[in-house]
Order: sequence, then C-alpha cells, then structure tokens
Amino acid sequence: GRGAPLAKVVFRDPYRFKKRTELFIAAEGIHTGQFVYCGKKAQLNIGNVLPVGTMPEGTIICCLEEKPGDRGKLARASGNYATVISHNPETKKTRVKLPSGSKKVISSANRAVVGIVAGGGRIDKPILKAGRA
Repeated sequence: GRGAPLAKVVFRDPYRFKKRTELFIAAEGIHTGQFVYCGKKAQLNIGNVLPVGTMPEGTIICCLEEKPGDRGKLARASGNYATVISHNPETKKTRVKLPSGSKKVISSANRAVVGIVAGGGRIDKPILKAGRA
C-alpha cells in the first residue's frame, strides 16, 4: 500500500554463504542500522519477530500471522496494532484483540512483530483533492 513505511532487513543465509534481504513492515521506533532478531529466543524488543506464545499478556504487536507460516496478515495498516490478551498452554492457543476490536483465538506458534506499525497519524491531515491521493 501507500501508508505504512517498509524496512529492508538483511539476514545471513543459514544454508549458503550469502545475505538475504527481506522487506518488513516497519514498526514505530526502529531505525537504520538497528539489529532485528527473529525466532523463539529473540528478546521482547520493538521490531523483533517472535511467536505470540512467548510474549506476555498485554504485549502490543503488529503484522500478525493468521495461520502459522503465512508471513503476517493481520494489523498491517499504518498506526495499527493488536494486543495479546491471554494464553491457553493446554491447547497451545492465544487470544488476541485485533484493530477492529474483535477478539480472535490463534495458534501460539504464530509469529508477530513487536510494536505498532509506523506511519500513524497519516489521516489527521486532509489531502483536500483527489490529485494528491
């Protein structure tokens, strides 16, 4: 889309001797040169990607997967975020509050980016005419 800024992240390829670049939706507060960590053992810092099952309740997240491995489908528009409400360790499910206000039960293995999507406040200033859209 046109709203949320993107972040180009460079990873070392685990199988070949080269680097891979990925485009992420930028979280509010990440900057150029910042290290972004992904995986189960990543720390709970803004911009890091980790499974929702490892996050504490009340964590604000964005770019959330609907099904495990679908690479982030929920809470991706600028300024949007979802909130982790509760965990159920027996069924390995997590309850999440989405930007629409609805609550959804998803798998705890689903990954999400910690933080709010950057570019919030975009609709505060009117565009005035269609040519500027």
